[in-house]
This record gives sequence, C-alpha cells and structure tokens, in this order.
Amino acid sequence: MSLYCKMISEGVMLDTTTYSTLLSGLFQAGKITHAKKMFGEMRLNNVAPNECTYNTLIDGLCKNGCVTEAMDVFHILKKGKFDLSIETYNCFLHGLCKTGKLEIACKLFHKLSQVGLLPNVITYNIIINGLCKEGQLEEANDLFSNMEEKGFAPNVITYDTLMRGFLHNDEITKVVKLLHKMAKRNIMPSASIASIVVDLLLKEEKYRDCLNWLPSFPTQESTW
Repeated sequence: MSLYCKMISEGVMLDTTTYSTLLSGLFQAGKITHAKKMFGEMRLNNVAPNECTYNTLIDGLCKNGCVTEAMDVFHILKKGKFDLSIETYNCFLHGLCKTGKLEIACKLFHKLSQVGLLPNVITYNIIINGLCKEGQLEEANDLFSNMEEKGFAPNVITYDTLMRGFLHNDEITKVVKLLHKMAKRNIMPSASIASIVVDLLLKEEKYRDCLNWLPSFPTQESTW
C-alpha cells in the first residue's frame, strides 16, 4: 500500500494493469480492506477494470474467505452484461469449492452451456477436486468419464486428484487402473504421482504383487 501511496503522491498515472497487479499483491498479503479500498479508488479515478482485474478481485476475495462478496461481484458482472470468460468462472468455482460451497459450484458448472461457455481442463479439475474433498468419489469418477466422452483430455493434475481420492478411500484397484490409463496415454507422472505410488505400496500388504500390477511409463527423453 505504501508503494501505491508513493506513486499517487508523485503523480504517477496508474493504468488497469498496474491496479490489477497491486490488487493481486494486497490479496496475497491478506490485506483485504486495502485491496477493496484500492478497487474503489480505481473506479473513482476513472480507470476501467478489465477481465484480469475482476478475476483478481473474485479470486482474492474467495481465497481470503470473502466468498459472499465474491458472489456479489460475480452476479453484478452477470447483470451488467459483462462478457464473462471461462477463466472468470474458474476463479469463482475454485473459491466456492475451497470454502465448502460445492453444491453451488456444481450447479454453476452445469449451467455453463446456457451462457455459451465450454468448461476447460482447469474447470473439470476444480470440480473433480471439490467432489473428491467431499468424499463424492463416484460423482468425481463420473465427471472424469464425462470429461473424456466430451473430448477433453485429462492432464496429470486430473489423474493426481482422482487417484488421491481413491487412495484415501483405500480403493487401490481404481488407483492402479488410472495409472494404466496414464501410461497408455503417455502422460508422464509428476513427483506428486510418484508419491501416490509410494503411498499405494505402503498401504498394500502384498506390495510385491502390487508392483507387478503397476504399468511401465515411457522414459522421458533427455533434453541435453
């Protein structure tokens, strides 16, 4: 905030990008009051917020526990005929899931087509993660299948999220099945996936047999 005050006192003209960057920094520091004040001053100074600004505002409010205020901003944008992108929806959906408002998030997710938007991999990952966190593994798995049927390729984060959910529920067979799917699609496992495999072996009494169940992943080519 001191940087902002200094810039103003020195007569520096702030544009939308500068305001958005400063807002992001304030929210990351947990200075919600300062962030909201700055957003208000931005509008008073006739600097028009853009999509990036609103995404920063919604995301920052959600991550700092102000989901109701984020919902207000979101609905104001919708009523104002602001052209909301899937990125804006993703910010809001993530905030809803993170604060336990999964039901609202799922309803919003299923209405995307009504507003002319298609979910992307990030959107699916957000909802799948929310479902797994709530223990709704069957629904998460159904959404994973739905994602594939609609032509969206799950990424390593999708697999990681779903496998962790199944592992937490001791559904070892389903974890192994997902590992095989990954290998078949040549998706290189991340360090996080490797830790899932270690946890899987620790959970399974017949770990030697379990090793035989695991797929072989392609060796990553050297970049040297």
